[in-house]
Amino acid sequence: MSAMYKKQQGVTFTGWLIVLALIGFFAMVGMKILPIYLQNYSVRTVVQSLKGEALITRKSPQEIKKIIMRRFDINGLYDLKRDHVSVKVSSGILDVAVVYTVRRTMVGNLDIMVSFNEKIRLVAN
Repeated sequence: MSAMYKKQQGVTFTGWLIVLALIGFFAMVGMKILPIYLQNYSVRTVVQSLKGEALITRKSPQEIKKIIMRRFDINGLYDLKRDHVSVKVSSGILDVAVVYTVRRTMVGNLDIMVSFNEKIRLVAN
């Protein structure tokens, strides 16, 4: 009876190929998505840095956009344009929003699209 049962000898070659394919797939997805989220972290840092700007609520929307765009350039965020930044000033309240979408090609006609919306509200003292 024991001759009929074989001992399990481990993962088959096909099993290893499936495991390697899954590891490769998730590594590829990670390599495509990680830079997108690192870029968003820089955008969030730029938006949050407006809290430390002296008298920021007294500046015009054009001046604020210019400050933001300059900081984007310093951080190497060249894909973001002025159209992605909206600034609204009303009675001592400053609302800044950076809304943008990043689209990257994965393989062939398969794309990754990630949307971001970074906002901050500053109130004059």
